[in-house]
This record gives sequence, structure tokens and C-alpha cells, in this order.
Amino acid sequence: MNYKLLLAVVAFAALFSTAEADFLECQMCQMSVKVVVPMLGQDTKNIEQAVDEECKKEFHKIPFATQECKNFVNTKLDPIIHELENGTAPKDVCTKLNMC
Repeated sequence: MNYKLLLAVVAFAALFSTAEADFLECQMCQMSVKVVVPMLGQDTKNIEQAVDEECKKEFHKIPFATQECKNFVNTKLDPIIHELENGTAPKDVCTKLNMC
């Protein structure tokens, strides 16, 4: 009986963590789009820095935000920029990239 309860708790925790991470990724994507749109055509390093700064400002209450922002900029920002440069509507970018 205890084994089933433990398994249920672990499954619930994993599901909750995944849902929370998905929500955070969606929020970071939407924030990034708002920052990137007016900066399209600028140097990528400037865009990366602006997104990282805004990310840290917006998500500062999350204990791991600094690392999550850095990871997001390093792994997810280029596809966002690419979609916007190729004419994808800002409201559609995060959905198209399966982040929301």
C-alpha cells in the first residue's frame, strides 16, 4: 500500500513540475517576443542582453530565474528571432514553436 502511495506522490510531483516548467517557458517566450519585436535588425548580442535583463526583472521572484533566463536565451531565443524575421506574427510565434 505504501508503495502505491509513494508512486502516486512521485507521479503527481513530476506532472506538477512539468506543468510549471511549461507555463514558465510560455511566459518567457511571450516576454521575449515583446522584447525582440522592436529590436529586429539589431545585433543579436544586444537582443540577447535585452531579453536576459527583462527576463531576470520579470521572473526575479523565482528562485532559479537567473539560470532559467540564461538557459532560455542560449537555447530558445534564436528560433524566436528566426520566426519573427521570417514574418510569423508575434502572437503566433510561441505557439508555432510549441512553447505555449
